[in-house]
Amino acid sequence: MNNVTRPSCAGAGLFAEQAAVAGGASHQRNPAANAKPRLGFLGVGWIGRHRLEAIARSGVAEIAAIADLSPTLVSQAAALAPNAISCRALGDLLALELDGIVIATPSALHADQCIEALARGIAVFCQKPLGRTAQEARAVIQAARQADLSLAVDFSYRQITGIRMVRELCREGALGNIYAIEMVFHNAYGPDKAWFYDCKQSGGGCVMDLGVHLVDLALWNTGFPTVGTVNARLFSQGKPVIGRADVVEDYAVAQFDLQSGAAVQLTCSWKLPLGSEALISGAFYGTKGGALFTI
Repeated sequence: MNNVTRPSCAGAGLFAEQAAVAGGASHQRNPAANAKPRLGFLGVGWIGRHRLEAIARSGVAEIAAIADLSPTLVSQAAALAPNAISCRALGDLLALELDGIVIATPSALHADQCIEALARGIAVFCQKPLGRTAQEARAVIQAARQADLSLAVDFSYRQITGIRMVRELCREGALGNIYAIEMVFHNAYGPDKAWFYDCKQSGGGCVMDLGVHLVDLALWNTGFPTVGTVNARLFSQGKPVIGRADVVEDYAVAQFDLQSGAAVQLTCSWKLPLGSEALISGAFYGTKGGALFTI
């Protein structure tokens, strides 16, 4: 199955609808009085600005405020939402009556910012990864549960029609017993911001940036079975990354086993000489057939 449509910000739109009900509890707002949830955008670089533009174009939410440390980025985003209040930091957004906050800041900030917003009674849509470690991610999830608020992460590839069709085949048993999954995400250009290459800020290289989507799709399509043994080989500029904290990987191959018995292989990279901008695919093989998506 092929689907060449690029992932949209539909996930943020779904979150916006949820936030109308779940968000803003601490401010005692009445969702019925204002059908559109009020969203604040924290971080409006490339992805944050494009997500804001998608929300503005869809009309599913009111873009109430924009915050970024860069006045230039705030100005560019404000042109897409002229009625929004311009801010510099999360604290400014938290002082407003918001139903939800859309976070697109460097990865090192995600967990603390999510937790702070949730503690103030504001629902959160966060750019992946939710945290740099499992401990950070669990802390955010626990904060959302304690606050009884919506928390969503940008797994936008779930919204692509071809991928959803593959999921239906996997979940309804049309492929039989799935025993092998092969996932690929190669990006020929790589990130353009320095913090991506700093492990303390990013939490990792291409696996954290791209591989997180592959792991999500492999598990989401198969009902999130328990993961067993995990093995990986990481490379930076053609050399193995072994026990080094001063570099992040730009090429990786990983394998893990599922409780169901399936073997999963993931391959991802930055700046691989592909001959094209990107290659994204996923193959699911079972005892009754196989299904493939490519982007």
